[in-house]
Amino acid sequence: MRIFAQITLLLVMMFSMTGCWNQTELNEIGLISAIGIDRSGDRWIVSYQLINPSAISSGAGGAGKAGGSEAPIHVFSSTGPTLREAIDVSYTESARRLYFPHTDILVLGQQATEKGISEIMDFYWRNTYMRETVNVLVTNGQASELLKQLVPTERLPGAAIANILEKTDQFNGNYPSTKMYELAISLDSESQAAGVPQIELVGGPEAKVDSVDQLHKTSTRGKLKITGLSVFDKERRIGTLTRSESFGISWLTDKVSISTLSIPCPESNTEKEQFSFQSASAKTKVTPHKTANGYQMRVSVKVKGTISESHCHSNLTSLPILHAAQKEIEKVIKDYMEQGWEAAKRLKVDLPHFADKIHRKYPKDWQKLKDRWEEEEMQSLQLVLEVDATISQTGMSQTSFRETGALSRPLLISLVRAQKGKAAYEPIHSSYRVSMLSGSF
Repeated sequence: MRIFAQITLLLVMMFSMTGCWNQTELNEIGLISAIGIDRSGDRWIVSYQLINPSAISSGAGGAGKAGGSEAPIHVFSSTGPTLREAIDVSYTESARRLYFPHTDILVLGQQATEKGISEIMDFYWRNTYMRETVNVLVTNGQASELLKQLVPTERLPGAAIANILEKTDQFNGNYPSTKMYELAISLDSESQAAGVPQIELVGGPEAKVDSVDQLHKTSTRGKLKITGLSVFDKERRIGTLTRSESFGISWLTDKVSISTLSIPCPESNTEKEQFSFQSASAKTKVTPHKTANGYQMRVSVKVKGTISESHCHSNLTSLPILHAAQKEIEKVIKDYMEQGWEAAKRLKVDLPHFADKIHRKYPKDWQKLKDRWEEEEMQSLQLVLEVDATISQTGMSQTSFRETGALSRPLLISLVRAQKGKAAYEPIHSSYRVSMLSGSF
């Protein structure tokens, strides 16, 4: 019995001291910041934005080679009949094992999207080392060319573009970002439609892609910019929405929180007089209803925000003017939603995903509708828009700067003198400043 216990203890010690037999050293890993997928005929072209760790660690990778520093990334491509083989071919020129979990963006080229992205979706969901939270973008040209473009002031272009998408979601909602798992859910829904941000190199006809060795300039002709929302029907890209149309879809799909709207001034006869309304919170609720003439979608939007700029002659703190301004905000939001819905009907693509809502509420009816949804039922669908806008604050000034007239000039002079230490604020100016303050409503 004692011998058996000793043998058992020896075996346990042997198995517990085997070590990491499949370990990979950090200096053998190549971190991928961005991936680009293009297509040429029947062959896939996969491009990689490989991070240069020595440039990042030295803190000198932000502007290409300058003063002996190294470029922060290295971009190269490989081809193959399948995506998996194209990635395997990359090891003929990569000395490191490519590591994909840190990938921030996936850019799809024009030919790849026009021929269908089902193979790309299958590859991403079949392999565990590919992140389904990667941000997906589309370009009208070659994805490989976009990966060569650096983003000024940022070291890693892939991470910088991901941050651009995040800030767009956070501050305006014009082009809502789409991650891989969101794209898969949208294309697998009853609507089988999705919107993906479109990124382009802009800057005029002379704009060229700056290589990683040329971006030590203070300004470049070309820059990367989100220019539209590419529309996918099933697996193929079929069109692009403008900013206004995309913004309307964002309102219809509850993807707007903080955003700025230019609103016509109430009681004004000219379009030049506008004020800026910055929403602080927004909520959209969509409810389907069955009527005698078909189906109806009731879209209810509640938005609350502040006035951040005004060129109006009227006093926005006056309750009648304030209520009129809120009505103008509601009209503008309704107009955006109508533009988005008309664009969806024009392309015959259910971007607001109304089909899913009908399917959930009327499952039996949906079985009769789904075969003719885009061609007939969606085109005759009635959209009822209800917007409730609330202005919580009008800012620190009751009227626009031009309306303050002669009072503004002595105030500015007093402020300048106070800064120089020549004079303090005079009582009239202090009372004027107090009169400019407006409260919350």
